[in-house]
Amino acid sequence: MTLRNFLSLCAGVGFLASGAVAQDATPGSFEEFMNDVASTNPYAHAIFTDHIDEAKEINAKLQAGDEEAALKAAYDMIQKYGHAAFSGASDAFAIEVFKKAGDVIDALGDHYPRGCMEFVRNDISSEALSIASVNEAYRRYQEAQRLAYEDGKLHKPIPRMEIEDMYQIVTEDLGESSAERRMLLNPGNTPAIALCAIIRKNFNISAVREPLRGSYARANLTSKKK
Repeated sequence: MTLRNFLSLCAGVGFLASGAVAQDATPGSFEEFMNDVASTNPYAHAIFTDHIDEAKEINAKLQAGDEEAALKAAYDMIQKYGHAAFSGASDAFAIEVFKKAGDVIDALGDHYPRGCMEFVRNDISSEALSIASVNEAYRRYQEAQRLAYEDGKLHKPIPRMEIEDMYQIVTEDLGESSAERRMLLNPGNTPAIALCAIIRKNFNISAVREPLRGSYARANLTSKKK
């Protein structure tokens, strides 16, 4: 499998296939791998740079033809180190990631509604990312993630918002009804555009009481999506 194809399949862990392959690196080398990750996903590149040995193992799996293992290792690595850093990110950085995520939902709602559920499940498809406006919004989202990661890794984890407090925000500040919540939990019979509208409501961070916005954003950024 080529590096470009691997990056294309990696959409669910945050990669994008730009087709940009470093011209000054040996094909199949770790340098080529890192250069291409840098050109397609600054957030993943920041994590890989901080954990070079694990990144080399991912590249080795890719070069050996075990793309499934490479994908899983990349996903696990990003979740592990990304979540740890996000738990220490300051309010401003966490809120910005959440805002940019809302922009992705907006773009998906306009052009590819079924992608909204993909996104919240951390499994956005390459088909969704082939749409220019979605791609652009997703890149801005990735950059916001990178900045939050770089900020958060320098700080101690901040205690996570309790589930009860998150529930209160979702129901009172954001206005999600019990019927809408059931639709998200069992989306099979609900039109994609309706699901997008409910999801967008949950990303309306400006509707959250200001003192709670940072904590609410951090809690969502560190939640398990699979």
